[in-house]
Amino acid sequence: MAKVTSYDVAKRAGVSQSAVSRTFSNGGKVAADTRAKVLAAAKALGYQPNVLARSLITGQSGMVAVIVSQTSSRYYPEIVELLAGALERAGKKMLLFYTDGRIDRVEAVLQEVGKYQVDGIIATTQFAPDKREMIRALNRPMVLMNRLDPQGEFASVICEQTLGGAQLAAALVNAGRHRVMLLSGPKDNFVARHRLMGALDGLGSAHLDTLAGDFSYESGFNAAHQLVSAKPDAIMCMNDSMAMGVIDGLDRLGVQVPEQIWVTGFDGSVAGALARYDLTTFAQPLPDMVNDSVELLIGQMDSPDESPQSLVHQGALRVGSTAPL
Repeated sequence: MAKVTSYDVAKRAGVSQSAVSRTFSNGGKVAADTRAKVLAAAKALGYQPNVLARSLITGQSGMVAVIVSQTSSRYYPEIVELLAGALERAGKKMLLFYTDGRIDRVEAVLQEVGKYQVDGIIATTQFAPDKREMIRALNRPMVLMNRLDPQGEFASVICEQTLGGAQLAAALVNAGRHRVMLLSGPKDNFVARHRLMGALDGLGSAHLDTLAGDFSYESGFNAAHQLVSAKPDAIMCMNDSMAMGVIDGLDRLGVQVPEQIWVTGFDGSVAGALARYDLTTFAQPLPDMVNDSVELLIGQMDSPDESPQSLVHQGALRVGSTAPL
């Protein structure tokens, strides 16, 4: 049996072939009665639009490259899931790439992205200054999520990381914590740096010492012994994944949370809210940030000459049982 084509649908619906193409194209303008005729004819004939052929005609593939910087953090699966849903609602499909937190992987990932005909890029990673030309060469609109372009060349959606770190740290001090250990994230990570800056500012003299982590659960678990040996009354982790690792590491050592030591995170992840942890954390408004990222990207696709925007969201303390603020 011959494959049903758009011409067959047009003939049955009594419309032009271009009307059929517009009906099945994102943003295609077609009268309501014409659209109804085309859809009815397509359903009757069992027609499925050829996405590849349509992309050759329109120059758009319907795919958006999403570059994820960390796979070891339990927060990133939430980001990916929300992005997939938001892009789906916008009529786009997600093509996923990841750097696994390594800046030296960024060039290779950008080269991989360049091999595909994507309509735009959403990146949760940061780029070294010398990679700016590579990004421009892709000639695709891009939105940075949870990252800020210091030159303002690329659109961005961020949460106020520094203020969040300071607010959480100040809350610990106000609750009577005066010997606070910090578990930082990667040194070259935008989010980690700004959270740490805020935490140090908010703690002041209550800052006991800082250990380096890498945002992974394992780094928190492995750091538990060294952290507790400093005899802190609280441990402030720069993300939820490390905080969960610390809690499990302390449990292995027989140290009770919060009876002996308070532990806090940063992100507001679903995993951190589970009864096993009930983590006190600084929660980012992730669904809003994801939706804004997709909206900014679609806006750039529709109006490529407009100046890129930068949107800043405010998070909020989420008090759990690990630090009864």
